[in-house]
Amino acid sequence: MQKHQGSGNSSEMHRYNAQVAGGGASMPKQKSNTIAIIVSFVLLAVIMAYVLYEPAEPEVVAPKVEAPKEKISLSPVAESIVLTEPLWMNPPEDINMVEVEDMVVKFKMTNHNTYPVTGITVRFSFYDISGVDLEGAQEITFDDIIEASGEISLDDIVVGQYPIETIKVKGEVLSVAAAE
Repeated sequence: MQKHQGSGNSSEMHRYNAQVAGGGASMPKQKSNTIAIIVSFVLLAVIMAYVLYEPAEPEVVAPKVEAPKEKISLSPVAESIVLTEPLWMNPPEDINMVEVEDMVVKFKMTNHNTYPVTGITVRFSFYDISGVDLEGAQEITFDDIIEASGEISLDDIVVGQYPIETIKVKGEVLSVAAAE
């Protein structure tokens, strides 16, 4: 029988235990912690996002209330309406007439504004043969609408009784208003 050599020597015994049939001994490899680190980082990011960025309470949206639109006030001037000389439709046949009649005229009005107008007040004045202004001027307001840069023709307008000495009638626009 053979005696084991090295029964007293512990280092030899250790060497004997480490030997494996077929080759050599292999030491266990360290496991990779990469996946655990990534998962930990993602969990930490989610927790931090929840803590730092808590969702705000739902925002209550009030209905939009538009401010009232500023109404543009148009103030046309009387000079923006051009009036042709009124044509006297029923002049007396005789200057020495006994009966006084209503004067009937026709004329045209032109709007030189960029918007429609109405409420045009015209004063009709009467003149004698010398050009002297006679009393009895008449003011008439026309509610017709004249479009922007438009013209209307007014026929058979009665301007009231005219003084007997009248030879000429003139029209003058006193006021005008913007049409809505």
